[in-house]
Amino acid sequence: MDEKVILQHLLKGGREALALLWQAHSTNVLNLAFRMLKDRDQAEDILMDVFVQVPKAIKGFRGQSALGTWLFRLTVNACLMKLRAQKRHRELEEDNLDAIVESALGKGDSANESFDPELLEAGLNALNAENRSMLWLKDAEDLDVKDLAEIYKMPEGTVKARLSRARNFVRNYLKNRKKGV
Repeated sequence: MDEKVILQHLLKGGREALALLWQAHSTNVLNLAFRMLKDRDQAEDILMDVFVQVPKAIKGFRGQSALGTWLFRLTVNACLMKLRAQKRHRELEEDNLDAIVESALGKGDSANESFDPELLEAGLNALNAENRSMLWLKDAEDLDVKDLAEIYKMPEGTVKARLSRARNFVRNYLKNRKKGV
């Protein structure tokens, strides 16, 4: 079913539209929540929380982004609230770290040929949860800056600046640790 049709049915309270939205996006929502929280049970809780919110929250959906992007925003917000409440920042999953390494170090950089995944994980964990998730969505999930701006509710220029700072931080972290600094 077309996203516009799903949206119309969601606005009318249609349960089958919610089921279609679940089929199309639940795996992505769960994966993002898991990458942010690093805990399967908490990620599943977030997944349920996000989809329970949908019927009420859809009324605030302006249609300026795809439903999937909107769900990512709900997911990121729910995860950040959970992290703040716990006052703990959890690490990201190691899957797809190559994309982040390439992003931070650049293609062909000799440092990324022999990067230590544990060192990279430590560098990513030194970032705050929002910047970690933003870097993950951009580099590992291949979302564009416009989608990130919608998810994080900030201007595209701010997203680009944060991504650049996060990549530079990770690059410097890896280079300094590799040198033993």
